[in-house]
Amino acid sequence: MRSFLIALAVAAAATAGAQAPAGPVAPAAPKAAGSRGELRISGFMINGDRSFDFANTVSTETGSIKGVDVLLRAKAIGIGFRSLSGTYGTQPHVTSADLRVYLLPPVFSLVVGAGRRALWSDLNATTPSQFDIGIAGVSSTVAIGGSGLRTNVAGAVYLPGGKSKDKIKSGMEGEASILYRFPVVPLFVQVGYRTELFTAKSGTRETPEEVRGIRIGGGLQLGGR
Repeated sequence: MRSFLIALAVAAAATAGAQAPAGPVAPAAPKAAGSRGELRISGFMINGDRSFDFANTVSTETGSIKGVDVLLRAKAIGIGFRSLSGTYGTQPHVTSADLRVYLLPPVFSLVVGAGRRALWSDLNATTPSQFDIGIAGVSSTVAIGGSGLRTNVAGAVYLPGGKSKDKIKSGMEGEASILYRFPVVPLFVQVGYRTELFTAKSGTRETPEEVRGIRIGGGLQLGGR
């Protein structure tokens, strides 16, 4: 019996020695934080209608706008470029391009920028009416869990700039959309609605217009998960 107890104690001591760490255990290395940078390059189309008031006569035509959109964002700052051109029946064509800076995180960003808007027809393609504008607004992009879906709501006002202070009365834009990024390939699609109001003036004459329609687009997206 005594020999059995001694053997049992030796076995227990050996087991405890095998389980005890030989030295201090190094803490687990922390996981690298995911990058919040994002690059998005896309093309889009807006199908809808445009109301154009000229000489107190309102004309409403259907048509479309085609454009490109580039966005480069870090955690709390970003820069974006947009260029578009639209045709609506017999109305003057509209073309615009702007550069925007985004301040604060995407969930709520302040937006400031500048751009140029032009109205032209086939008869004065080389001498369009041009308007320099400043842009001030807000933007909010919110991810919906890990679904790959994000919502975006944005709005901005146009401010007369450069030599256009006497040519612009007012302007604003608003847009709401849903974006979906595919899980394997770095591509995304976007569907939403956009409206834009702009009123040009010449002396006492004002020329208001409104563009509205469904926005459909998509392209390349790197980062931004």
